[in-house]
Amino acid sequence: MSANVPAVRLAGVSKSFGQVNVLHEIDLTVEPGEFFTLLGPSGCGKTTLLRLIAGLTQPSAGEIVIEGSTAAAARRAKHFGWVPQSPALLPWRTVAANVQLLTQVNRGSRVAHAADSSDIGGWLERVGLTGFEQALPHQLSGGMQQRVALVRAFALGAPILLMDEPFAALDEITRFEMRHLLMDLWQSTGAAVVFVTHSLAEAAYLSDRVGVLSTRPGRIAAVHDIALPRPRLPALEDTPEFFATVTSLRGSLHAAMSPAAP
Repeated sequence: MSANVPAVRLAGVSKSFGQVNVLHEIDLTVEPGEFFTLLGPSGCGKTTLLRLIAGLTQPSAGEIVIEGSTAAAARRAKHFGWVPQSPALLPWRTVAANVQLLTQVNRGSRVAHAADSSDIGGWLERVGLTGFEQALPHQLSGGMQQRVALVRAFALGAPILLMDEPFAALDEITRFEMRHLLMDLWQSTGAAVVFVTHSLAEAAYLSDRVGVLSTRPGRIAAVHDIALPRPRLPALEDTPEFFATVTSLRGSLHAAMSPAAP
């Protein structure tokens, strides 16, 4: 992707379902290789916004451009990797077979350079799953299943990753481990990431920028540049700078939840 072309650009995007206005006049740009997080209260339209970017649903108004193309064209060209809340692993396929699923389905697309069978072992080693290649999903913990889902998305080689609260169902200790694992994986790629979360700590630790959405209809109430240094390591979360960043995000989130929010 050209460095001069945004990975994602939304201009005046609104979305309604019948009489329910979910999103209103969203203006947003995500640059190539940027980690952009959407933070906001439940029901503000974060998942709907991800689905709009992915071309899975169409806006009621406004324009969405993905690497210079429409969202629907980008989806057909396999510009996206998707990590949902649930790992969504096929129960009859082994760990290795689940990781390979997207690359097998998308042979011949623009992600034809994605990981082949010989790469899968390297990806699984990076996430601590060596020896589990032939395990079935029911033999794994929730955290292990979500590691497989992460590997599946990264192994696809897509230039844009969309992540919809991928750690929401995990306990706090596992969630802490997973965000550091995600950071390690992402820092070794050139992918742009749009990440949805309710966690202030995840937003602060992972992001280059954080967009805070207001209550429904969701609008961009604030955008924070996260000035914490990279590369980021777990010890960062014990620093005054990290606490200050979390506090700033919390203040914006509370303001966005106010009835008087724009």
